[in-house]
Amino acid sequence: MIFDVQTIAVVNALVIFVCGATFIVNTFMRKDDASGRVWSVSYMAGMFTSFSYVVSTLSADAWWATAAGNAGYVLSMAALWSGSRLFNGKSGLLWVALIGSAATAVAALSAGPDGGPWAGAPVTFVGISVFTGLAAAETLRGGMRENPSTRGFTVVLSIASAFFAARFVTILVEGTDGALFTTLFGTVASSLLLIALLIIATVALSILRAERAAPASRRHGSIVAYTGDDVLLHESFIRVSEDWFERANFHDEQLAILHVRLDDLDEMTTAFGVGFSNQVAEGFIVSVRRYGPTLSDIGEDGAGCLLIATPAVDADAALQIAKSIQDGLLDHPVETTPRLRPTASIGVALTDYLGYDVGVLTNAARAASLRASNSGGNRTVLSASSASSGEY
Repeated sequence: MIFDVQTIAVVNALVIFVCGATFIVNTFMRKDDASGRVWSVSYMAGMFTSFSYVVSTLSADAWWATAAGNAGYVLSMAALWSGSRLFNGKSGLLWVALIGSAATAVAALSAGPDGGPWAGAPVTFVGISVFTGLAAAETLRGGMRENPSTRGFTVVLSIASAFFAARFVTILVEGTDGALFTTLFGTVASSLLLIALLIIATVALSILRAERAAPASRRHGSIVAYTGDDVLLHESFIRVSEDWFERANFHDEQLAILHVRLDDLDEMTTAFGVGFSNQVAEGFIVSVRRYGPTLSDIGEDGAGCLLIATPAVDADAALQIAKSIQDGLLDHPVETTPRLRPTASIGVALTDYLGYDVGVLTNAARAASLRASNSGGNRTVLSASSASSGEY
């Protein structure tokens, strides 16, 4: 079967607008988190890209529309990566996506009116390849790695990254009129790949978003459950904490949420294998349960990460809790490798400064532990929103 460019363009536009409209409408209809909003930006950028390319095709004077479409294409892929980082509890780095998009637009505009439909194409291909590759890598970390629904998303992102890298090399070697480029890397091939990416992304991201939002909607109907390591499942932790923090708010009692992140888990997996890193993670959980405060709830938050909800009258009390956990980890090395003493980066969010919304506190603590990890690990960081924020 032979697909002509016009038919593929129509199908491509329909898929973009249907998937985009569905995802964006759901974002506005529900109380969504930051990752969902950034993923919606990806769809809006994709819709803008499709519209821009149509304009550039219909009017020879609208040569600037090619630059707009290229920039939108790169921003769409970059926003997938940024939203994935947010989902995993990292900073979104959306400014990196905006810089990449702007550079793509400049490359196309610099070609001027005579640039044609492939103006700035090499820069566009590099941008898409880089950001889809980064997005694929991000799906293999944190909370996204733990969810089986991301597997297909990882595969299609990896294929897209490799495809556009090959597309970049081909256009440099033989140009846009070459047989190889026209046959394997032309508009038809890239459009079919984009359709597959959009459909799989919509399914995967919708499942991820729904599962993260599910604990709030099932708050009064779900069953509290524990993992095999005797810590609360993430959904159960949120449910228990919301009830606890609601009552603490009424009595004006100060609580804290700590996000405890095992340092260098990915590096241990790479160096010693999954079995070893799993053993370290199990010992990490045992130590946190042992040295964490008695009157607290402990829940999972992805591989090598735990959440602790505990009373804390002030920042000093919360920092002392964090220090006890870190000291306990250092006192108990891995049994099979005594020289290896795992450490943890801890983020602290206090109701005294951030209020009693468990979602806000959890995100703040998660972001703070990431800053502690990026600063070298084995550190404690108070949430940046706290009046006494800082690194310890």
